[in-house]
Amino acid sequence: MNTLRAGAGTPRMLGALGIDEMEERAYCTLLSRGLATTEDVAHLLDLSPRKAQQLLDSIESKGLASHSPERPRRYIAASPELAIEALASQRVADIERARAAIPVLKKQVISTGNAQESEQLVELITSPAALGQIVVQMLQTVQSEIVGFQRAPTLQIQGFPYEMPPDLRIRTISDAGYLALPGALNSLRLDIEKGEEARVSPTLPVKMLIVDRRVGLVPLNVEDQGGPVMLVRSSSLLDSLYALFELTWERSTPIVFTRSGKLKAGKPDSRLSDAAEQVIPLLAAGLNDKAIAFEAGMSTTTLNRRIGELMKSFNTRTRFQLGWRAAMDTFPQQPAANARSKKKPQGG
Repeated sequence: MNTLRAGAGTPRMLGALGIDEMEERAYCTLLSRGLATTEDVAHLLDLSPRKAQQLLDSIESKGLASHSPERPRRYIAASPELAIEALASQRVADIERARAAIPVLKKQVISTGNAQESEQLVELITSPAALGQIVVQMLQTVQSEIVGFQRAPTLQIQGFPYEMPPDLRIRTISDAGYLALPGALNSLRLDIEKGEEARVSPTLPVKMLIVDRRVGLVPLNVEDQGGPVMLVRSSSLLDSLYALFELTWERSTPIVFTRSGKLKAGKPDSRLSDAAEQVIPLLAAGLNDKAIAFEAGMSTTTLNRRIGELMKSFNTRTRFQLGWRAAMDTFPQQPAANARSKKKPQGG
């Protein structure tokens, strides 16, 4: 979903193992040199001899290097297969120990009483860095479902390299303002091709992200990207937010693209040109003429001509009639099914 944006830049290779940038540079220097003295490293990294010695002592303590007994010392890098694997194994062990502390910490929370525990059901997140960590944790632990409201401007989250569960269901509702953003429709096309279910509503009351009906995020100022965000855990409040999503979902319009839009929902009418087909889903999404022309890559004059062609092709006089006839042709079974569901039962 578009709430999530990848951060700029590529992370360092060894940063996840607690190796800082200078330590990584020193280790790579030793790997490329074979053997090096403190003066060699100081010269290559543009450091003072004292700083270079501190750096070499640091990577040696982490198992990334060793030195000869002679004077001056000559340093050699440890084999990556051994050194990096050892550091990774140690980091995994540290993480498992931290996880083992969760039950103990939860008992401490419970022992403080229900009043304090209830206060933690809702938190106010004001730090963008903390918000990014919370979102990563939410998505790392997701089991079955993500739902959300998408409004402009989008909520910017830095980086998400994790793989989603294969049976994960993602549903999003976007408002007309979000769909009018440059590139938003194309991004939705790509998301839907990956399995996301997307609908559009003319307006949405809030931005929202809910994971597994156990935790949710709601920005308090929908017009501000960096404002405070409310974190809501399992509670009647979260249940109400989820119910709001379901109610809005039922009343929202599925986002449908024809052949030229790459989505395979329904059978397009063979009477339509590719350019004309492109206009129908944009009209159904509630975009104004300016936004439709931008997304379709045509001038407003061409847009009006295409709409005129469509009205003539479907023998309609208004845009409402055009949308209804296009829906009838795209989903011929749906109107009939709705009509059957509204019939009164025989007898009784």
